[in-house]
Amino acid sequence: MRKVCIGVLLALWSVAVAAANNAGFELSRVTDQVYVALRTEPPGLTFVSNSVFIINDEDVVVVDTGVGPATAKAAIAALRSLTDKPVRVVVNTHWHDDHMMGNATWRDAFPGVEFIGHARAAAEMMSTGVANRRQLLEQGPAFARQIREAVEKKQNLAGKPISEEERLAYLSDVSWAERYFVEAPGFRLVAPTMTFEDRLTLVRGQRRIEILHLGRAHTAADNVVHLPRENIVITGDLVVWPVPLFGSTSFPVDYALTLGKLLALNAATIIPGHGPVMKDDSYVRRMIALLTSIDDQVRAAVGRGEALEQVRKSVDLELYRRSFAGDSALRAMLFANYVQGPGVNRAFLQLTGKL
Repeated sequence: MRKVCIGVLLALWSVAVAAANNAGFELSRVTDQVYVALRTEPPGLTFVSNSVFIINDEDVVVVDTGVGPATAKAAIAALRSLTDKPVRVVVNTHWHDDHMMGNATWRDAFPGVEFIGHARAAAEMMSTGVANRRQLLEQGPAFARQIREAVEKKQNLAGKPISEEERLAYLSDVSWAERYFVEAPGFRLVAPTMTFEDRLTLVRGQRRIEILHLGRAHTAADNVVHLPRENIVITGDLVVWPVPLFGSTSFPVDYALTLGKLLALNAATIIPGHGPVMKDDSYVRRMIALLTSIDDQVRAAVGRGEALEQVRKSVDLELYRRSFAGDSALRAMLFANYVQGPGVNRAFLQLTGKL
């Protein structure tokens, strides 16, 4: 399999594992009438996205619906343990499958629910998202077999020895992904029924819910959901723990500025797209430092006339790899595949006018 295909499949792989993984979540009360279905980190390479429930006087607003029927049904059951109020609005923070492929299941449970998303995100769901899913279903099963064969030899795909942490992670992911390849052909795509460009405000009694596009970051069309009264911001994948997720759709040169606008909201509580609720902005500031370093180093390399292969070698992110990955081989692999590789590549494309 060509290297470029492996890179793409690694990015799509997280969707497959998340979709099949209904291992569950912790239902956590964030503040009065705001709860997060906090997805527990499986013993694998990937994470299932968080869903947030905003319980209002007469209805519920849900932020992100998970990736497929299993996770959506579990989240709906959890919501029903809290309230019998109807869900009238769902906000999709962006177009990636792990945040919106549960839409159909939520619509089945709550007919007439309105789905809100950025105008560009709606278009991407129906184009790039469909193409990515098709590629995953075509090439993913063979990729899964390759991983299983390598792991049985206690190796990664490059033939290098792996730690026990990595071995268990790969095996877990392969098992979940194999289930996904059986279930995914039956998934139904439901795109946003209401779109916006920069800002949309919902009023629910005394509560204002601000849906904001702060700029390009994880994708070209990310939304955050801001609750001014509670001083909460729900970020989608602008913020991902334990390792930032830049990926092949990100805009690293814009990303730090967008996160700066996020910090300007002065939220006391940050609910990321993946990972635990954050009670300060220190993690976001570490992300900004990382992104600033990528921008500065790639910009300098481009100024020296370096080609992409040279830039990849000259950019040094070791300080940040240690900061985010620590001693974990698994997190170091995530950093390499979801931060350093695509972060440098996409910054180069932006700074050379190719993106």
